[in-house]
Amino acid sequence: MPLKEIGGQQNSGVKSADALICSGKGKVNWITVSDTAILAVELNNSLDNGGTDVWALQIPANGYAHFIFQPPLEFSTGLYLDVSTATCKIVIGYERE
Repeated sequence: MPLKEIGGQQNSGVKSADALICSGKGKVNWITVSDTAILAVELNNSLDNGGTDVWALQIPANGYAHFIFQPPLEFSTGLYLDVSTATCKIVIGYERE
């Protein structure tokens, strides 16, 4: 599924597994997460699961959360999503620089 662009902002589309969201430098403006199981989420500054964690969260089963980052979370190498389940639904709003 192609990325959606809203002005200078893009969103990842719905993700339910580890994924490279984008390569290069940018900022995360918001994230929405939900799952029927206990979920751990990490956003990494990398092109794979080996980079530095920029942000992390754990939500309970049947949890839902939406975060707006002010200031935005910055990444320089790439934005990689690392999740602990395959039942989650995550959408990330970000901008490339």
